[in-house]
Amino acid sequence: MKLLLKGTLTLLLIQFCFLSYGQTVTQQLTAEEIANRVAYVHGSDFVSNYPHLVEAYGKVMTERIEFRTMVQNQDEKYPLLSSIPLMAKVNPSIQGANFENFHLESFNPMVYDLEFFSDRTQILRIDNTSYIMVIKPITRN
Repeated sequence: MKLLLKGTLTLLLIQFCFLSYGQTVTQQLTAEEIANRVAYVHGSDFVSNYPHLVEAYGKVMTERIEFRTMVQNQDEKYPLLSSIPLMAKVNPSIQGANFENFHLESFNPMVYDLEFFSDRTQILRIDNTSYIMVIKPITRN
């Protein structure tokens, strides 16, 4: 009985911590989903000709970009994702996120002109959501 009580209290404490500090998630993408997201921005020739770069972008999307839930404060200093230009050089009809009906599962961060290979952490607020996007710095060997 004591073990059951301790387990229940531990679960409640863990849930409280997640609610207090927000949840952190990364996108779980297949190789095909990664290639499709990169091709949407850079074109299918890019995917065929530069598989090592597609792999690097895949690591960015699945390992170095985190999405955290955090209530927006009035004095928050994070730039809005909508303030970042789109990568429309190859695909002029590229579309950014729908901030009125945002879905993390279908969100493609590659469409934004962000510094994905920077050595500093970048934090942006995803408009009209409780999400912030954290791009962790690249580690160089």
